[in-house]
Amino acid sequence: MRPAVTAFALGVVVFGALALGVAIVAAALAEGAGRSSYSLAVAGVELVTSEWTARGASTTFGPGLAVVALLGGIANAAAAVGVGRLRRRSVR
Repeated sequence: MRPAVTAFALGVVVFGALALGVAIVAAALAEGAGRSSYSLAVAGVELVTSEWTARGASTTFGPGLAVVALLGGIANAAAAVGVGRLRRRSVR
């Protein structure tokens, strides 16, 4: 049980950081391209929205970052459990 929890926690951190990095780079590229607004969503869940006006810029990180992080943690935990089962099988 402990390896699965550790794998879940590490997966959440890694996938969350990766999603945040992608969102920041996408917003910077959109600003550099001269777009007046930009929105990045995965499966209808918003990751980042940026808007540039004469008064200033606004960037909002949506709930999609948490969804990506949680899904990454679940996938990492499932992979850790699968690898653990394969190890136990090969030892017998």
